[in-house]
Amino acid sequence: MKPQHDLPVACRTEVLALIPTFIVVAVDATGMGIILPLLPFYSQQLGATPFTIGALISVYALCQLIAGPVVGTLSDRYGRRGVLIVSQIGTLIGFVLLASANSLTVVFLARIIDGLTSGNISVAHAYAAEHSAPSTRKQALGTTSGAIGTGMLVGPALSGLLVQFGSTAPIWAAALLSLISIIATIGLLPPDHPESGVLDIHSAPEPESARDLLVMPSAWVLLGLLILFFLVNSMFLSQIALFLSARFSWQGHPFGAKELGGVFAYAGFINILVQGLLITRASRYAPDRIIVTIAFACMGAGFLGIAVVERISLLALSLTLIILGTMFIRTTLTAELSRSVPLNRQGVIMGLNQSLMSSANIIAPLLSGALIDRRLYATWALAMAATAACGAITAVGLLARPQVKIPALGRRVNRFGSF
Repeated sequence: MKPQHDLPVACRTEVLALIPTFIVVAVDATGMGIILPLLPFYSQQLGATPFTIGALISVYALCQLIAGPVVGTLSDRYGRRGVLIVSQIGTLIGFVLLASANSLTVVFLARIIDGLTSGNISVAHAYAAEHSAPSTRKQALGTTSGAIGTGMLVGPALSGLLVQFGSTAPIWAAALLSLISIIATIGLLPPDHPESGVLDIHSAPEPESARDLLVMPSAWVLLGLLILFFLVNSMFLSQIALFLSARFSWQGHPFGAKELGGVFAYAGFINILVQGLLITRASRYAPDRIIVTIAFACMGAGFLGIAVVERISLLALSLTLIILGTMFIRTTLTAELSRSVPLNRQGVIMGLNQSLMSSANIIAPLLSGALIDRRLYATWALAMAATAACGAITAVGLLARPQVKIPALGRRVNRFGSF
């Protein structure tokens, strides 16, 4: 056993070793952040309707759902680094096709290729986890999450600046970043050796593992709350661009890619603020179940706000409530979900979580697109407010339930207690 005074040095060494992973993930996330605010307007120029834009998001999510288990299995068998490089090459091809598109068919093809080869971030998460000791694993995953937050702050801001030079300029910039990410992965990340005992986190769960979850009420309640969150978040992200463009103007012209880039950059800033400061401080003063209840209520209030407000200042307040609620719910529920099951059931529960998110990203954009296509802007916002209210009511209704202990599975009751 190492002396106690040696542990901080070892921790610092491992954190420094994760700097290449941070660079790779940050560059990838920046590329994605560039595309997010631009895609709806770019597709509109090629004749896309709001429903078609929803279908673009849905087909990408469907391809992710299909490819996810395959990418995971390949990374277990052949190593994270090699699969990460192939995934990044797919993203690069998708960006080049998107920048060169002269029809919606090519745009769909670009998103399908990108979706089928997606997995950059998830594989990088696994790489970071496997190349860190248990004592520093939380810091390792926090490093990759911080890289995503950084990329999602810088990317939309870059998109807003570059769109002034043409609608394809941000996409070519994303392609260049993708190429840089490939070079960084090859040059900075050391090869891994799956044959040395890599944990197969993507392997198909054993039947008894899935059956065990049936007697874990807290896990199923958390998954139910996550379903509501994924649905409302996907509805919001898939059509917020066209909603703002139709309802609001800035300096005499409707909201466009530049203004939406500013909104996404602001969301990235709040994400960094929540992850770095607010989430820890909030946990000191309230249990997670109350934090989730308040966060759902904030989202609902924000959606009600965008349904009725007309002034930019009130719109900014409503969007802030939505973004804050989103960040707190995502972080808190995901952490609680991980703590709701034993260590040997982590793969099963996180696999279910990923499947639910992908399913929501397939269904919700189509519903959202149908509403915006018919110019039912208030109905769209009120539908999201109602879904968020269901989340808050569900959380409130569970506060008074007695705690449940499952000694057969050796699980401690988590901070949600009644969840």
